[in-house]
Amino acid sequence: MKAIVSWFARDPVAANLLMIFVLIGGVLGSIGIGKEVIPSVPLDSIVIQMSYPGAGPTEVAEQIVVPIEEAVYNLDGVSSLRSNAWQGSGRVSVEVESGFDKNKLISEIQNNIDSIQTFPRDSERPRISEEINRTTVMRVSLSGDVEQVTLKRYAERIRDDLSRLPKVDFVSLQGTPRPEISIELEELAMQRFGISFDQVMSAVQRSSISAPAGSIRGENGTLQLQTRGQAFSTDEFNKIVIKSKPDGSRITVGDVATVLETTEDTYFLARLNAERVVFIDIATGENPDVVATTTAVKDYIENQTDFLPTNIKATAIHDFSVMFSDRLSLIGKNALGGLVLVFIILMLFLRPLVALWVSVGIGIAYAGALWLLPSVGLTLNMVSMFGFMLILGIIVDDAIIVGESIYRHQEEGYEALTASEQGAHTVLAPVLLAVATTIILFIPMLFLPGEFARMIWSIPVVALVALSFSLVECLLILPAHLAHMPPELPPTHKIGRGLTLIRARCAKFMATLSGEIYRPLLVRALAWRYLTIVCFLLALIFSLSLLSAGHVKRSFMPDVPWDFVGLEIRLPENYSREQMVAILERAERAAEVLESDEKLRQSGYEGEISAHTLSFLWGHTVLVWAELAPGVSKVIDPPMFGERWVHHTGEIPDAMSYQALAGFGSKENQGFSVLLKSDNARQLREASEYLETALREINGVTRTSDDSQGDRLELSIHLLPYANNIGVNLAEVATQVRQGFYGAEAQRVARGRDDLRVLVRYPETQRRQVDTFDEMRIRTPNGAEVPFYSVADVEYVPSYGRIKRSDRQRGVTIRAFSESDTVNADTLGELVHGDIRDEITARFPDVSVEKSGSGADEAEFFSAATSLVATALCIIYMLMVVSFKSYLKPLGVLTAVPFGVMGAIFGHALLGLEFSVMSWAGVFAAAGVVVNDNLVLMARINQLRQDGMDLDGALTKAGIDRFRPIILTSLTTFIGLMPILLETSLQAQFLIPMVVSLSFGVLFATLVTLVFVPALYLTAARWREYWRFADTAISNS
Repeated sequence: MKAIVSWFARDPVAANLLMIFVLIGGVLGSIGIGKEVIPSVPLDSIVIQMSYPGAGPTEVAEQIVVPIEEAVYNLDGVSSLRSNAWQGSGRVSVEVESGFDKNKLISEIQNNIDSIQTFPRDSERPRISEEINRTTVMRVSLSGDVEQVTLKRYAERIRDDLSRLPKVDFVSLQGTPRPEISIELEELAMQRFGISFDQVMSAVQRSSISAPAGSIRGENGTLQLQTRGQAFSTDEFNKIVIKSKPDGSRITVGDVATVLETTEDTYFLARLNAERVVFIDIATGENPDVVATTTAVKDYIENQTDFLPTNIKATAIHDFSVMFSDRLSLIGKNALGGLVLVFIILMLFLRPLVALWVSVGIGIAYAGALWLLPSVGLTLNMVSMFGFMLILGIIVDDAIIVGESIYRHQEEGYEALTASEQGAHTVLAPVLLAVATTIILFIPMLFLPGEFARMIWSIPVVALVALSFSLVECLLILPAHLAHMPPELPPTHKIGRGLTLIRARCAKFMATLSGEIYRPLLVRALAWRYLTIVCFLLALIFSLSLLSAGHVKRSFMPDVPWDFVGLEIRLPENYSREQMVAILERAERAAEVLESDEKLRQSGYEGEISAHTLSFLWGHTVLVWAELAPGVSKVIDPPMFGERWVHHTGEIPDAMSYQALAGFGSKENQGFSVLLKSDNARQLREASEYLETALREINGVTRTSDDSQGDRLELSIHLLPYANNIGVNLAEVATQVRQGFYGAEAQRVARGRDDLRVLVRYPETQRRQVDTFDEMRIRTPNGAEVPFYSVADVEYVPSYGRIKRSDRQRGVTIRAFSESDTVNADTLGELVHGDIRDEITARFPDVSVEKSGSGADEAEFFSAATSLVATALCIIYMLMVVSFKSYLKPLGVLTAVPFGVMGAIFGHALLGLEFSVMSWAGVFAAAGVVVNDNLVLMARINQLRQDGMDLDGALTKAGIDRFRPIILTSLTTFIGLMPILLETSLQAQFLIPMVVSLSFGVLFATLVTLVFVPALYLTAARWREYWRFADTAISNS
């Protein structure tokens, strides 16, 4: 390796060609790399969805979900099952083992499900697909005071046009319920005309038909025979004849029924700024470019939508390219600022050309990373950009050590080329070992489990690639540049003379700091080595106690402010559509009131706060999104916006859940959650009620909720004895009730692009009333009509709006929310999984209590992280043992890791931040820097010892010799991160915990490297001498 370093040092042309090659690759890579806001995380799951129209959650769970679970749970590759049953549909999510062939598993699942013979007759075919995480980058809304069908027609044209744009990958139409033809018969009309639902269905099926009838092959060619009688419009269905009378008159559908063109009978509503809306989602594919995609869509809306009527407006909303540009500008600005500060610091203590080439090395490492990242499937996104910011201090570290070593040899009088070779050779081994250990420290992040770990996967990849190019730059390119620098001449310009004077004073200050302050401190620390070690260990224990005792609060996910704030309200099942729409309108009006809210205006912002309000109602959930105007999130806190929105919307006492969604990782979103599982539905319900009561009694818990939606009532139909006397069975009653209230599907036809269902049923007013049973007649097998209540009865029974299952057991997730500092998720976890769990197990033996949500993710994450990091440290230790030929010296180097954690904790305590996963990512980076410093110091100690210097002298001289590079690496790391550390914009808050860990970890660990490590080294050496002496004495005796 030394020969390669020397060859490049002697041949600057080769070094320059290598540098140019990497820079060109970086430019090309930056052009071709995908661009997105959040990395698209691959999902290791397969989804099985199946509809059972008209069925309740209990029937869906028992007749759809459970058979599917039993068919797939024992297949190879299945890791776990998560299932949900709702009104009319069920979903089973199959988690696939990592690395297993999903296509093979999909095929096996399809075969097993096809063999199920017990699915209900009215259920639809199961749909099996790989779950794909597509990132929506923009929405195009089509709004106006027109009918839904009109909006849909124009939206379909826009969708088709957008799908043809070269920069647009995926386009989907949203907010359009499935169209239906509803043939509605009143009970009195059926009695008057003597007809039934079955007769109307048969008439439709007989008369509304188009079918091929073959062809005639004649002398003049072939004629196709075709029967064309399919009805598509309400007029055509009205003309269908149900039956003919003996007098020749006919009874048509229009005589006995009202035919309506309507939509699927679901509670669904979508509005933009209080107007009816249909919207089109724009998503990216494998090679995303959020800026190019959104630009193409906006250009289409501005220039190619002249065909829209004046009362319909197309609007581009939820433009994620704005967020991407803001994040890129933020990180780019702070990275450039950090780089300038690093250059200034280096220039003050080193020759300006040395400082320049060291700084250039950062750009080369970044260019190399940009060059290779597309080839490993990474994109430029918020997380990978954070990775570039994070490694700034690490990649400059190696260049500083090599550059300072070469500069020191030049100061000692070596000729430039010799100084370059000798300087690089001197630190070659520690630099190679330092880069190797840093790479090994980042590798565990590649194998961490969970969705969040996959999201931050780009951070270690960026670090590994950039570190590799940093090593190439500092060993092959930097020595060549420093070897051929022109001699430093006395400056002739006034600015140059001033800079020289400042550099001289800084050099004098560094010499004073090293000789008059650090040297006496080190001598005393070595003399009082036991006290030194105890003081450092006490500081470490104190820092860990701050974290464990909760003085430095912990959270798994940090808050990430977005430019979108949502208001989510889940309402009871007994709420009518009108009541839910009224609450949705309350939320919309509250969003308008926020424009004049005094607390929000205290920031001094005078412009429009929210650009758009997008409202949804589906099922019994109200969700309203406010898109903040550009730049608002920089001055107005989105969580504060959410709090004020809740305040102006007012209380909703019956709401099952009511919360503002103010960002990714929001605590309001997370709360504390626990999963109860059991096959015993009664015990599960009672246990969930007990747990919610116990949680609400804890001081600081403001509210609780569960996801069972157990406020639902069902009408259970029972057959009366008289039914058997007249030959009516339960199946006939159930069929006729389903026909009346849900509808009998007479036909399903393709009309244009729509899958059109034709349903025969009661009018909507009768379908929404229990009193309809008073007028309902049951048709017997002999054609007679009897009152419903003469053959059956109904009973109200409690039920669920949703049934959740986990690994083939029924489950309920209980969530607790807290706005008080007196209790947090960790405290609640200790209580619930301690005494409360023991009480639940004693009272409800069939119920198990498991971690859920972020708690389960955190436990899985840190369990794997502990194992992986321990493995990495063992590998690093073995590498150092081989390099140092000692079992004890590597332990001194590895002390950097716990003391890096100490610095990170103190930094979070000083700034009042919570310790999150991103904080631990910063600890990894800090460990890489301080391990590097320890290695450089240890290598110098060993070198001096090999030269024959006594132990105390070697420790002191090594500290003095390595004082400047260690101080420079720590100072440049800390100063380089200062811009982002002082950044006040909300977009930077996600990054700041990571930056605090890195900067303060390096800052505190510098003292560890310069004082604690020499004291520990001396102590270990003295104890080794003592044991050797004792062993010799024992042997002689």
